[in-house]
Amino acid sequence: MARADNILNYKSKFDDDGLLNNYLGINDPVELNRLENIITTYRLTRLYLNAGIQTFDIEHYQRIHKFLFKDIYSFAGELRTEVISKQIPFCLPQFIHGELKKTLDNAKHNINKITNRDELLQFITVLYADLDSIHPFREGNGRTEREYIRQLIDFICKKNGLEEYNLDYSLIKDSKAFLDAIIKADAILDYGDLMTILDSILVVKKKEQKISGVMTNMK
Repeated sequence: MARADNILNYKSKFDDDGLLNNYLGINDPVELNRLENIITTYRLTRLYLNAGIQTFDIEHYQRIHKFLFKDIYSFAGELRTEVISKQIPFCLPQFIHGELKKTLDNAKHNINKITNRDELLQFITVLYADLDSIHPFREGNGRTEREYIRQLIDFICKKNGLEEYNLDYSLIKDSKAFLDAIIKADAILDYGDLMTILDSILVVKKKEQKISGVMTNMK
């Protein structure tokens, strides 16, 4: 994978606080963030109720992003063409399609090997870090990643006869520690901290569970 050691000499041509062009015609970053959260939370709710076609490949990943952001950004569902970074550099644009396809194809290949919670935890920890390090979109990577993994966990549990688990992000007490754990896994392939946090929020799904913890404002 094109990780930090491959791309240290590249820098994003966008500022972290730069405002993206949007269909909403908003030029205030605070207001754009507020409306983006409202719109994507509504759309995440719709996906929770009906996830649609689930192929768990690169097209599936792009469909989720397009559904969440199609009313906000022209690049919804499109792989980014810019070099970006956030504390660490992400995968270079020319490698995104290949790395994302390989990561998702590999995940699909290993689904049948997951027979218990420990194996599920290890699986999603590595997948979480790999998807984050690719960061395939210009904006909205965290929300897309979490929704994809939510759907994949549901699928694995039903297909392999496991208890129905989900990641309850509302249980995270320190969001910075969570982000730091992701960065550590991305940069040096040390998954320990990330696995510990995911272990604490990988819980058995309640039958009447409310939709919560989508963490729309994290990334």
